[in-house]
Amino acid sequence: MTWSTRRLAAALFLLAVVIGTVSNPRGGRVPPRVGDYWLLAGDFHVHAFPGDGSLVPWLLRDAAAHAGLDVIAVTNHNQVFTARFGQWLARFSAGPLVIAGQEITNPDYHLAAIGLDRSVNADQPAAAAIAEVHAQGGVVIAAHPTRDYQGFDDAAVASLDGTELAHPAMDASDNERQDFAAFFARARRLNPQVSPIGSSDFHVTPAIGQCRTYLLAREHSAAGVLEAIRSGRTVAVDANRRLYGDPKLIELIERSAPMERVETPDTWRRLAVALAWIALSVMLVIGKAQSR
Repeated sequence: MTWSTRRLAAALFLLAVVIGTVSNPRGGRVPPRVGDYWLLAGDFHVHAFPGDGSLVPWLLRDAAAHAGLDVIAVTNHNQVFTARFGQWLARFSAGPLVIAGQEITNPDYHLAAIGLDRSVNADQPAAAAIAEVHAQGGVVIAAHPTRDYQGFDDAAVASLDGTELAHPAMDASDNERQDFAAFFARARRLNPQVSPIGSSDFHVTPAIGQCRTYLLAREHSAAGVLEAIRSGRTVAVDANRRLYGDPKLIELIERSAPMERVETPDTWRRLAVALAWIALSVMLVIGKAQSR
């Protein structure tokens, strides 16, 4: 019976993949041009399955396309396998760029590191972790820098490429909102070029792209995205569509009327996710039963 159940679970998972792929065709959206730049919409702090997110990489990319995003970074906690797989898979079809990353998760700080080839050791001071990311050619963003995650000395803050200034946690309380603003002000004093970043921190909810980043990129590519963040050409956007960052960039982006969130019927996508979770749960139960 166990073997037949395992086969059924595998069949359900395969069906989920087929439904998810067929029901979510990606359009090759062309982002607008602003002078010499591409105006891209990105979410640089999202989680995927296998890992601590609810969607497998191809469904996550579909959700990003529906949300009107041009680029996402997959940043699972302290692992890059799923992100690297998602980045590789994205090469074979049109849709949002996928950049491999990691949420470097330390008891004292969290960092969204993107543009990685391998995982970064989280058991070290923030400045050392940031240096390790930079050695790989990646960029580093302070993730939800509230008072619970303030393990940054001045050297670490000065070496950040960005800091989240729009994040769903901001709506939890006025104190949370003040924490984000205070950390960004500190980062700007130590590094005037640091980028304001908007991120959804998607696991299961809230929706991907609810908070997002607009950036002016010289190239519509992963390299162009990383260069724009390093250079400070970003504006953060919160769930209420408030923009944060350099006033001149905000004015430029408001004039350009970037694409807002796109809501589309997702009944089949939800069915695909449900089938995948049922199949994986059955496999997990069987595995535990066999290990006893």
